[in-house]
Amino acid sequence: MESNILTTYTKLYRAYEELKKFVPAGHLFEVKFEEFEADAFGTTRRAYEQLGIPGFDAAEAKIRAYTDKKKGYKKNKYEYKPRTVQLVNDHWGYALKDWGYDRHD
Repeated sequence: MESNILTTYTKLYRAYEELKKFVPAGHLFEVKFEEFEADAFGTTRRAYEQLGIPGFDAAEAKIRAYTDKKKGYKKNKYEYKPRTVQLVNDHWGYALKDWGYDRHD
């Protein structure tokens, strides 16, 4: 199962990176989770703007109410085993680098 997970993610990542060049400009919005987590409302606004999605002004109050509710949310913290960290670094370090994440050794 472990090997399947490691190879499947690699296949998916490479396919995504190869195929996204076919998405017309202005039709793809990529964002790091941490960026969204830090400013869900602002990130949502940017997504509407960059993707040319109409209706943000009409939805703004509901989006703000929803994202404001999440401010009290406390996500779980995980302590990863050294072997897990090593597997991720060994098999997916290229993706971490491509997306600007620090590798944790």
